[in-house]
Amino acid sequence: MKKIIKIIAEIAQGYEGNPKLADLLTTGAIASGADAVKFQLVFADELATPDYKYYELFKSLEMPTSVWQETSNRIHKAGQKLYFDVFGFDSLTTALDVTADGVKLSTTEFYNRALIEQALSSFKKVFISIGGIPLDDIDLLLKDLLQEHFQKICLMYGFQAEPTPLEQNNLLKLRSFKERYPGFELGFMDHSDGGSEDAFYLSLLAMGMEISVIEKHLTLDRSLEIEDYISGLAPDQFKKFVKLIRKYEPALGSASLELSELENEYRTKAAKSVVALKDLEKGKTIEITDVALKRTGIIGSEKPIRMLEKALNQVLKMDVKKDHPISEEMI
Repeated sequence: MKKIIKIIAEIAQGYEGNPKLADLLTTGAIASGADAVKFQLVFADELATPDYKYYELFKSLEMPTSVWQETSNRIHKAGQKLYFDVFGFDSLTTALDVTADGVKLSTTEFYNRALIEQALSSFKKVFISIGGIPLDDIDLLLKDLLQEHFQKICLMYGFQAEPTPLEQNNLLKLRSFKERYPGFELGFMDHSDGGSEDAFYLSLLAMGMEISVIEKHLTLDRSLEIEDYISGLAPDQFKKFVKLIRKYEPALGSASLELSELENEYRTKAAKSVVALKDLEKGKTIEITDVALKRTGIIGSEKPIRMLEKALNQVLKMDVKKDHPISEEMI
């Protein structure tokens, strides 16, 4: 069955600027069966001024382009895609240089119109976070991008409250976003507590809201408490998560309101049809005392009559035995 949901293993800042740790997390992400792997590609001076409290942390996350190129090669060799969160034109250029498959503009960059436009000009896939963004601002951005680039864009809803409380996920917003922006792909960023059962089951609920992407944090080992571990699953847990999504994905089925073959079979077995309460002769005008609605073991190729009103006052074209169904072809 064709995949409906694409799963992104979100490593975020979990690599901590350490090439070895990035390599181990990449190994775990590849083994998990996720469709794509995503890192935050950080250059401190793109994100903050030196007096910002996390500037030194951002500085420690910087890694040589050669490390990112090796990471890209590994992920692509495994048949998976590589995405980066970018925070300026330097990180966008690096993402291009290492042949990333797309980029994400987080809430941090939502108002950076020049960066968004450059990303859309450079990549075939651009994720835009709308978590925490007022509706009027989303409307304004998408109005300008709708005509030319909407097929490239995936809107990502969710926010990180380290972790996000279950009742604050507001998954029904996904359906509202889909109705408001029907031309855009939609995804869910799952920031549930990685140490709880919610981490496995919250995204299953989101699947029913017409999303096509799930972004989920992956960490190396929760007990290590490395950066961005709070919502993360260890590689073996992430593999279980992917299996859960793939197991229940077929249940989404089709949005068509036409009955499936199996539904038609169920109706044939379950629904009552008009049957004769006694032997009826050809030419007989059917009266209320002649028929009733019952289940019957006689299932033929004819179209059964499901409502008494359709049979009453009709003239029979043939004889009908007691307990035999009366089909549309008989009247």
